[in-house]
Amino acid sequence: MDEYMDKILNYLPIEFADDESNVFVKYLEETYLENVRNQKYQFAFIAFHMLYMTFCYKTKWFLKTQNNKLINQTLQKYITTHKNAFFNVLFDLSRFKEKETFESLLNSLRGFNSNDVDNCKIHVTKRNHCSHDSGKIEYKENDIDYFISDEIKYVEKIQNKIQPDLLNFFESFLNDNWNKSIISGDIEDNLRKNNISVKDLELIVNINLSLFKKRSDSEKIIFQKILYLIFVSAVQKYIETEKNLFLEKLPMFMFELKNEVTVKRNGEEKIISIQEIIEENLIPIISNLTDLERKEAEKILNL
Repeated sequence: MDEYMDKILNYLPIEFADDESNVFVKYLEETYLENVRNQKYQFAFIAFHMLYMTFCYKTKWFLKTQNNKLINQTLQKYITTHKNAFFNVLFDLSRFKEKETFESLLNSLRGFNSNDVDNCKIHVTKRNHCSHDSGKIEYKENDIDYFISDEIKYVEKIQNKIQPDLLNFFESFLNDNWNKSIISGDIEDNLRKNNISVKDLELIVNINLSLFKKRSDSEKIIFQKILYLIFVSAVQKYIETEKNLFLEKLPMFMFELKNEVTVKRNGEEKIISIQEIIEENLIPIISNLTDLERKEAEKILNL
């Protein structure tokens, strides 16, 4: 049952912005594994279910930042009916009862019906049977194995439904930051700020953006493509893949690329060469590749 922990962690933020949340998730991970190895399966399920709920809060918070109408209406209604209520961080969503969390989350995503909501509510009921002082060990290993695998199934279903929201999120990132000096460390900060998971990144880097088909003939398009390349280079280490994402995406930068481009700097327009842009923005990435990869990148860029 150890493999379930690897699965759920890939759906949780790579790193939270605050240390307390990171310590909390690590505590639940260790608690789950310790109880599995000591055959205390009901306690293991309690810990796993808390990670499952963390994923639900994380997803609900992400949808909130993407202005999901139903999620924001639910939060506003709660604030209206509960004095001094607030939602500043994702764990503030634990103010809702868990079954209410599933109702608002699944109803805000297309493709879920009332049966799915009921099934998720059953997850809460099963967890309650494990945590209440009933005087009985309610479930055996096979039961707990089934409950956890069923929660994983719903985690996967929910994750697949947010792909359009991840597309909007990433396109906004490219639109809002193409004219800024972005380095790998800035990408890492953005991942923490937005509670991005490994599974989020896998969806993002596999999205076929309309940007790829646009000619590299203007300042905005050229620097959006560069920002994309900086992004995939920075997140490569989190994704299990044998291919180099930077090299795979690099050819789209060359699509009808001009030798020079007019750019705005400090309110003034100036013409700079593509060679200068490559030297400043892409060579630092290429210099960290293997010799074979570096030669391939130089060939693509006609260096």
